[in-house]
Amino acid sequence: MIPAMAVLLKWDFHLAQAIAMTVNPVVALFATLKHHRNKNVSWQTTKYVLPIATVTICFAAWLSNRIQSGWLELSFGIFLLWVLWNQVSSLRGKATTIHANTSQTPIRYATTGGITGTMAGFLGIGGGLIQVPLLNRLCGLKMKQAIGTSSSIMFITAICGATVKVFSLPSATNSAGELAGLQAIDALTHSFWLIPGAIIGAWFGAILTNIMPVRVIRIIFAILVAFASYKMIAGGSVILT
Repeated sequence: MIPAMAVLLKWDFHLAQAIAMTVNPVVALFATLKHHRNKNVSWQTTKYVLPIATVTICFAAWLSNRIQSGWLELSFGIFLLWVLWNQVSSLRGKATTIHANTSQTPIRYATTGGITGTMAGFLGIGGGLIQVPLLNRLCGLKMKQAIGTSSSIMFITAICGATVKVFSLPSATNSAGELAGLQAIDALTHSFWLIPGAIIGAWFGAILTNIMPVRVIRIIFAILVAFASYKMIAGGSVILT
């Protein structure tokens, strides 16, 4: 969603982040309901990961508005390169999953929540891009269960992160280090028009997750991430120069 708004609609990156974070709770809610129905949510994992993820996403969202938009866009593109590498590694069979019976410890839960919340707040994403691989590899959840559990965690963290991001928008700085002149009402208005399509997409995506082979999901995801990464890095570099 963020690359689409930044590249196709030419909106300020801070605004794109705020809108995406506002829409995310709705997406997460409908996705969670569908995943729960398909028995793909580990509520025990949600309970332990959620607290630290909530705290860190709020702080990171507040901090992100004090960083120039060009740097955020460039950072987003670089982060997507990591996501792409993660997907390619999984497709090549090099990803390592720890067995669930030995991996679900408080430290692993806290690490997953801390990393997810920090990156989600800083980049303006729901956190699934980071959280799904961590739940899968670090906490030992199966891939489909990791996706469903991530949605359940994101529902709460996204509400908190979006609230901080949106209402601190007036302090957001542009690529020149000046106030971008953004207001909370801008993000809320645009979000209102995006939410209906996001609801349909979340519901349909959850259905596809349950019926499509994991390998196919990874391939489609990798292609989208590769394109988005290129556009973000190119766009951020142009802005900063």
